[in-house]
Amino acid sequence: MSMEKPGEDSSATVSAADDRRLRRALGTPSLAMLTFSSVIGSGWLLSPYTVAKAAGPAALLTWVIGGLATLLVCLVFIDLAFRNPMSGGNVRWPRMASGPLVGIAVSWAILLQAIFAGPSESTAVAQYLGRWIPGLVDEDSLSWTGRLLAAGLLLVFCTASFFGVVFITRINNVVTTIKLVVPAVTVILLLASGFDTDNYRIGGGFAPYGISSALSAVVGGGVVYAFTGINGAAVLSGEAKDPRKSVPRATLLVWGGSLLLFLALQAAMIFSPPSGLLGSGWHGLNLSSPLAQLAGLLGMGWLSTVLIIDAVFSPSGSMLMGTSIKARYTYGAAQNGLLPSVFTRVNRRWGVPWTALLLNAVVGAVVILGFGSWESIASSLSFFYGLSYAVVSVASTVLYRSEGHGSGWLGRWSMPIGFTSFVLSGLILYWSGWTKVRIALPMLLAGFIIYLVRRRVHRGSEPVSAMQGFWLIGWLLLLGSFSFLGAFDGIEVISAPWDTVLATAVSAGTWWLAHRSGVQYRQALARRAAQHSDSWSINEARA
Repeated sequence: MSMEKPGEDSSATVSAADDRRLRRALGTPSLAMLTFSSVIGSGWLLSPYTVAKAAGPAALLTWVIGGLATLLVCLVFIDLAFRNPMSGGNVRWPRMASGPLVGIAVSWAILLQAIFAGPSESTAVAQYLGRWIPGLVDEDSLSWTGRLLAAGLLLVFCTASFFGVVFITRINNVVTTIKLVVPAVTVILLLASGFDTDNYRIGGGFAPYGISSALSAVVGGGVVYAFTGINGAAVLSGEAKDPRKSVPRATLLVWGGSLLLFLALQAAMIFSPPSGLLGSGWHGLNLSSPLAQLAGLLGMGWLSTVLIIDAVFSPSGSMLMGTSIKARYTYGAAQNGLLPSVFTRVNRRWGVPWTALLLNAVVGAVVILGFGSWESIASSLSFFYGLSYAVVSVASTVLYRSEGHGSGWLGRWSMPIGFTSFVLSGLILYWSGWTKVRIALPMLLAGFIIYLVRRRVHRGSEPVSAMQGFWLIGWLLLLGSFSFLGAFDGIEVISAPWDTVLATAVSAGTWWLAHRSGVQYRQALARRAAQHSDSWSINEARA
């Protein structure tokens, strides 16, 4: 009978050989450009408009809250990449820290992100192309011709990603430069041509619909979605030359630049519209191509044309980067055991997880054909991002406690930052509103069913009880209950702000349970490793 090596976890499918085939060739500039390109997609074109429509001038507060929450998440990802640089780490770190249940749950949530993110950008491109190509759009959805085009675009970009992250980086440097210049110039020209402080008064003051509308817009307005991809450098840390230096620099550079850009775009969306558009208040704004239409109304027809072209170019650039990065998500999910080990294979020549890339392309094409619109595909993505941020925050504090205080980037700040990041992630989930929670929760519960089936198949391979990590189920069910009873699209049995206070308290208590559970799991792994080490030594002595 074969013996396990000391410390080996038989329940995991992590292959060091597969990881070694990934090319470690990315420096700080490449990681920063890749991450910037992932962030600057369709979000900058639409989110400032949707947030302004939902919250009025309080939209600026929405971006500050979303930006600070994102900063905490960035610090957590940096810390984890510093400790354990690996590709697909956002899937694999929670498994390392909290055990198989949490690992499978976050793998499922991130797998949904990986599969749906590409189609969301592809359908956005096809919908914008409908302005020039008749027959692509049928009312608010793509026609069958449009769906076939969107699926074809996704397959083309996945094919390009097959030639490796170095090849993609060379193309991306040019693409990202253009993607950054266009929105920066747009902000300057809109504010210079149409800055009108009367919009503040005519629209009803700072928060015409209450502060709760600004909080809800963090998710509902697309702020979380706009920062999608901010963890790109950390997710690719296994392919960085010197991840301990390049990942922090690239991540913080992208975070600061993105937040400034989004705040500037939001200011342009608040103060540039002609005051006549606000006769019915901010809710009455009705712009299908917001920034392009504003440019046209302010007499800059050429800028309007540039923005419409960029509305196709920016999502295309994000899709080019996203297909490559999201393949690492699926690769990490397979390394966690959610998918068969065939999806951990890495092409020897190009250093690409090609089977994971192929899976995303095929399933993504099916998603496009089945849904057919950007809104329906992207509606629950922000909720899944919030969940993944929460469990990664727990991983940071658990690994800080179990691997030694001096091994991380944050040092003694790992605990307070991880705790705060978890609580804010919980609030992001709650603020997303009952209309999104009621869709996302059943989809997530499917991940727990997969865990139970997997555990039955691998009975006896885990060093923990089946209940290890069930804090995640309890937490999600409690947040779901509060969402139904609360003031964010719920029945308002629990009124604001007490619903947010309650969600904060429950998330704080859950973090304590989650951290304690993770530490216990790591201790169980250490005991198991010691036992196998003794058995290995005895076996070697006998041999």
